[in-house]
Amino acid sequence: MTGLIQHGGLAEDVVDHRLNSRTVYMNRVSRWLYWNMNYHVEHHMFPMVPYHALPRLHEVIKHDLPAPNASIYAVYIEMTRALLRQRKDPTHCARKALPATARPYRDAFHDIEIASEGV
Repeated sequence: MTGLIQHGGLAEDVVDHRLNSRTVYMNRVSRWLYWNMNYHVEHHMFPMVPYHALPRLHEVIKHDLPAPNASIYAVYIEMTRALLRQRKDPTHCARKALPATARPYRDAFHDIEIASEGV
């Protein structure tokens, strides 16, 4: 149940973790059972941050992240739609839009991603 929500249906060959992993809001019990790995974007961006500090890290950097999924259920809807579409179009992925305030990791990486999309 939890392993798929981290990356399922998202972009695979991108350098920016904000585009290939998810942050999902969960209740306290689920977060505790999951060791705060629902803050998975944050975990990938800052892997040395201990699990108990991930919620605080999220609050500090959320202006630079895509909107979190509102629930596990919302992730499964997003992921199922993407996976079903991938049956016909293997290049499809659920897109995570970065906010206007987001700063790219490196401009060149984002330029490559945009160029490869034909935008």
